[in-house]
Formats: sequence, C-alpha cells, structure tokens
Amino acid sequence: MMENFLINFFHLSQIRSIFLLFCLACLFVFLKFLKHKLNFAWVMGIALVFGFGLGYFLLYLAGFPNEEISKFSSSNSLRWFSEIHIWINFLNTLYISILKLLVIPLIFISLVYVLINLDKKIQIKSLFSRVFFWFLFSTAISALIGICLAIFANLGSDAQALSSAKSLKEVKGLDEVILNLVPSNIVSAMNANNILGIIIFTFILSFGIRSLKENRGFRIFSLLVDFLHQVIMKISLYVIGIMPYFIITMIANALILNGYKVFINSVYFIALLYIAFIAVFVLHALLLLFHGLNPFIYYKKALPALLMAFSSRSSAGTLPVTISALKNLGVSSTNASFTASLGTTMGMNGCAGYYAGMIAVFMFNALNIPIAINEILTIIVLCVIVSFGIAGIPGITIMIISVMLSGLGMQSHFALLAVILAIDPILDMARTCTNVSGAMVVSLITDKEMKNLDMKKYQEN
Repeated sequence: MMENFLINFFHLSQIRSIFLLFCLACLFVFLKFLKHKLNFAWVMGIALVFGFGLGYFLLYLAGFPNEEISKFSSSNSLRWFSEIHIWINFLNTLYISILKLLVIPLIFISLVYVLINLDKKIQIKSLFSRVFFWFLFSTAISALIGICLAIFANLGSDAQALSSAKSLKEVKGLDEVILNLVPSNIVSAMNANNILGIIIFTFILSFGIRSLKENRGFRIFSLLVDFLHQVIMKISLYVIGIMPYFIITMIANALILNGYKVFINSVYFIALLYIAFIAVFVLHALLLLFHGLNPFIYYKKALPALLMAFSSRSSAGTLPVTISALKNLGVSSTNASFTASLGTTMGMNGCAGYYAGMIAVFMFNALNIPIAINEILTIIVLCVIVSFGIAGIPGITIMIISVMLSGLGMQSHFALLAVILAIDPILDMARTCTNVSGAMVVSLITDKEMKNLDMKKYQEN
C-alpha cells in the first residue's frame, strides 16, 4: 500500500530517484552561489552546460533507452527514469505556466502604460510602418536562406517512401487563419492567447483613453496603470531571476524525451536547419551593422532572452525576458513593449522564415516537382503570409506547415512530413531562438531609425 502511494502520489518509489533529485537540488544550490559571483549571462551559459550534462548523464544511467518514457513506469529497473522525467517535466511546466500567466497582463498593462503616456512628438505611423517593413523584410530574407540551403542539399529527394505514413493533422485554410487574427471578443482572445488581437484592442482602448486627457478621471486612471505597471515589472524581474534553474531542467528534459536515436536518424535535416539558424543570426548582425550598432554588444546583452527562447521553445513565454533585455539595450519603452509583443505573432524569422522555406522545398523534391524562380517567389510570399498571427508557443509550427501546404496545393500530402515532425522539439529550439532574435533586432533598428535608441545605455557593459 505504501509503495503504491509513493509511486502514484509522490512518484518516488526508488532510492535512485530520490538521490538524483537531490543531485538536481545540489546543482540549484551551486547555481545560486554562482549568481552572487558572476553576471547573469555567465550564469545562464553555465546553466545550459549543466542541462546538457544532466540530460546525458540520465540517458547514460538508463542505457540510452529507445522506448517511450511512459512505458518505464511499469518497469522496476527503469521506473526511476520515468519518475525523474515526471519531476523535471513538472518543474518545466510550472515555470512556463508562470511565464505564460504573465504574458497577457504584461502586454496589456505595458502597452496601455506606454501609449497613454506617449509623447505627442513620437510618430505612431512611422513606428508601425518601420516595424512592419523590417519584420516582413527579415522574414523574406530568412525564407530565402532556408530555400537556397534546401535546394543546394536536395532536401526531400529521398522522402518518397514516407508517403504511406498516416495523416497527422487536418489542414486549416488561410481564410480561417486570417479571420482568427482579429477576434470579436477580447475575453476569448485573452483566453486563447491571441496576442495580436489583444494588441489591437489595447491600441483602440489606449487611444480612446488619450482622447479624454482633459477629463478629471484620466489622472486617476493613469496613476492606477502606473502602479500596475510597476507591479508587473517587479514580478517579471523576479521570474527572470530564477530562470537559470529551469534552463537546466528544460534542456535535460529535451534530451530525455528525444534521446539519441531520433537525433542520429534525422541528423541531416537538423544540420541543415542549424546552418540556416547560424546564417540568419549573421543576417541579424549585418542589419545591426548597417544601422551603426555593434552586434557583439547586442548578442551579449540579448543572451538571457535567446537562451530562454532556445530552451523553452516559446517566444510568448520568453516575452518578459525579451522586453527586459531590450530595455537593457536602450530601446524605448514604447518600442520594446510593442515590437517584442508583436514579434510573438509576426515576423518569426525561424518558424515562418527558413523553416517554412525548407519544408516547402522538401515537399517539392519529395513529390518530384521542379523548382524554378516562380516557385521560389511563391514560397517566399507564403512564408511572409504565414508569419502573421501565429501564436508564439511550442508546437505551433503545425499551423504554419498547414497554411504553407494549403497555399502550395499540397495539403493531401501532409503525411510526407511525419519524419520531420518527429524531431520537431530539436528543431523548435533553433527556430524559437531565431524568432526572438528577429523581434529584438527589428526593435533595435526601428528605434535607431527614429532616433529614440539610448546609445549610451546600449554600449554600457
């Protein structure tokens, strides 16, 4: 009876499970000690190394199993492995849930705060037009990078044997995706994490409030919003401060779930995607250089947000960290809140850029369809279209693929992508990191063009 209680309630039935959790706690304590000795970026990097080390160590102890984790709960010899995974996954889910809990109030309060206090000298139309242009431009170039790499590597030419795979998901039409961007109910938009819809509503509400600036109630409301903004920023900074602990568990969990087999079998696609990942980071560096900004300073200060995006696979969940990093880089409050928030549902240099481009080329080659300049241009246009309104959460690329295949008329061949979707968590790390970096770069260069960027703060160590 006691053993069943330990298994079903505490998920701790073996000494090894308890010992390994104790080791994880020791890593946390050591990391806490380092936080007082090193700067945050160094602590994040060390946490990343700890995460890989813990993941490989657990796989080594388990003998590098190929079966699903759930099957080990009934095996006495590897029950500890299942229990450790449950606890690590619990910690990850808890932290991501807290971050997601902050996303809606952070966007809403931050945007209302900056918009009602917006200086009349700031040109709203100029901000919008520049942000949209750089999002679309960077996504189009990222897509071209993915397309060129995939064509050069002849990606998908040996995928015909996968056509017997079962259908994985119903394809959604482009009209349905576009109609979902602007909801008719703000409460349902918040419930569904429709960030673009919330941004639109917040702008409408804020401009309505600004029109009543001479009203006596405006000052009261402004003071309330200012207080709420301070509260949400305080909470966000605390949640960001404990992030290194969960970097360890998130990286370890990714290795536990994927193991070695899926990595080795899919190493070709993974290698190509990570080459595109590096190429787009070079693109971001060139955009910064073109605007007179040192990219090394950017990557150093953006590292916490990029590591969080890489490990959490959620640009929406990373939003508090992204806004904090942008402000540390000298970006104005208006731009940081607006562009970072918009970047969770638009642009997406990774998901809708090089990844979508590589998927399209994969399908063309798998179906033996020649790729000419017209097809390349069509893919780029579709990549830009699917970059609008896609929620920045793990696994959402299934929607991007659906829209892409529908636009290419290949929706009936969706099952060809089974092998790629099997390794999606590994791919999603790079994609999400690129998405967040793209949004941050757009925010920086837009602020620089509008002469709002605090260069002194940008160059501070």
